[in-house]
Amino acid sequence: MNAEEAKQLLGKYLSGLCTAEEEIQLRSWYQQYEQKELPELSARESGEQLDRIWQNVLNRTAEPAVVNRTVRLWPLIAAAASVLLFLSIGGYWLLHQTPKVRLAGNDVAPFSRQAVLKTGHGKTLVLDSNAKGTLAQYANTHIQKTGSEQIAYTNSSETAEKVIFDTLQVPAGARPYDLQLADGSTVIVNVASALRFPENFRSNNNEVELISGEAYFTIIHNTRSPLLIKARNQTIEDIGTEFNVNAYADESDSRTTLVAGAIKVNAKTLRPGQQAIVADGGLTIAAADVEQTTSWKNGYFRFNGEDIQTVMRELARWYNIEVKYEGQPSKEGYYVKISRSRNISEVLKVLERTNSVHFKIEGRRITVLSRK
Repeated sequence: MNAEEAKQLLGKYLSGLCTAEEEIQLRSWYQQYEQKELPELSARESGEQLDRIWQNVLNRTAEPAVVNRTVRLWPLIAAAASVLLFLSIGGYWLLHQTPKVRLAGNDVAPFSRQAVLKTGHGKTLVLDSNAKGTLAQYANTHIQKTGSEQIAYTNSSETAEKVIFDTLQVPAGARPYDLQLADGSTVIVNVASALRFPENFRSNNNEVELISGEAYFTIIHNTRSPLLIKARNQTIEDIGTEFNVNAYADESDSRTTLVAGAIKVNAKTLRPGQQAIVADGGLTIAAADVEQTTSWKNGYFRFNGEDIQTVMRELARWYNIEVKYEGQPSKEGYYVKISRSRNISEVLKVLERTNSVHFKIEGRRITVLSRK
């Protein structure tokens, strides 16, 4: 294993993303330098706790809430620093260089915008996160705001003569929004996404359309009135299930990941843990990293080898920012797990620690500077 491969594995190890085989490989390489055994990752700390601990190390500060865990992980950080001494000057820079995020003006916080509900009756509702109660009442349909980012539809009768479609728009920089459909199914709509859905259901041929973006579906299957979900180049038929659909227009493909139950994507059946990838008119089925795929709805970013351009596209949607590049963007992979509630400067500092890029923040414009 060469130095670059060891550097990549070490980044995965620090982020808790190594497979058992990769850990064995890294330990074997490490012991060639007659160092002590690599310590365990404290039983794989949970995402949010490990994120806070690692951030403390990067900032050389400690928060009272995680002092005990920080102490237990210090042997790991010391061991990592020893390994990095063998990884060239660039590797040593990983832990010992001061972050170079340049902040001109205010930092960029998440959750700066609000979702919008457009009803088929011509009404547009800005969904204030503080207001709760009835949003609208149409014939047999009741629309209610049940939580800070939650709305629910209920019908007074089981079927409708005419189906009315509403659209939930969650802009970049907002919070993901929970929607309960009239049949009891639920959808979590991610940022920079739009979902078109019936406010009342018929006895058959009910359709939901993910116009753009990403959403997580938990569908209550009804054999008499099955639900079809349409997304970019995909038609998804539920069979009582949970699944995630990613269909952002700025990505090279669209993906449907099955978490539980069963679905058909373009007439091909998926099993739990599988992902349908649609690109260039073709569909392939592959094993999925379910934790990474669903990390957005659980409140954190997880990057597992993605390059800087892929990472920045996701940050752009979450923080509603513009991204520019100076120099040739790096193709190196990033292994990061960090809370989505942090300001963008904190996320960028973590990225700077793990690979050869710097960042400049000017309002809502982020410039990615390739490290020379």
